[in-house]
Amino acid sequence: MPINSAYCIEADGLTFAFDQNIAVEDVSFKIAMGQYVGLIGPNGGGKTTLIKLILGLLTPTSGSIRLFGEPARAFKRRFLIGYVPQSVSQSDYYFPAASHEIVRSGRTARVGLFRRFTKADNAAIEQAMATAGVADLKDRLIGTLSGGQRQRVFIARALAGEPQALILDEPAVGVDTASKERFYEFLHDLNKNSGITILFVTHDLGVIANEVETVLCLNTRLLCHSDPGAFTEERLIDIAYGGTVSPVDHRH
Repeated sequence: MPINSAYCIEADGLTFAFDQNIAVEDVSFKIAMGQYVGLIGPNGGGKTTLIKLILGLLTPTSGSIRLFGEPARAFKRRFLIGYVPQSVSQSDYYFPAASHEIVRSGRTARVGLFRRFTKADNAAIEQAMATAGVADLKDRLIGTLSGGQRQRVFIARALAGEPQALILDEPAVGVDTASKERFYEFLHDLNKNSGITILFVTHDLGVIANEVETVLCLNTRLLCHSDPGAFTEERLIDIAYGGTVSPVDHRH
């Protein structure tokens, strides 16, 4: 089924509360197809909660989400959104799984749990590993890889389902500086060359200033939805990291 929406993700009045504790409050934004977006904000500001709401892992207390033009609650093609969870580069992986087995598991959401993989499926898995630059690691056990290598394997896993969007939660945590620079260059090229919408969580203001097209800044409420230049103005940084809440900045 073709995608007929100009937007990958649309949030409208999104609120989520754990008991009486509000984690995300009245958040509204749109992410267009093909955008490269950074999500930033203080610890405890609701970023991971927002990601879980988008992925359908949590149900909004109020408000709504649309994915590729469809209400999220009725959206069936979840494989169109690839996800790389927080800190996969730091986790301990002692189970005996090779990299290609990890990547292969990312194809299951599209194919179905009990269906055999076809030649096309296997080709998509190989392409995902090539795109992520881990084809030469296919037989290596996941636990023997460096943090940066492991991160790319899990990106390949997300790409194996041929998604239209990729969401990454703090993808560069635990990755050394040189590898981090190459990693963000890879994400940028993936966005530009493949047209995949990318949304990633980061605390790195340098990445926000130099890499992304659009910034979402969240501290329970959405404080900024703008181009990077608007966010890096001193006033908005102060608001995001300890100042008072101001109206949402929607400059583009």
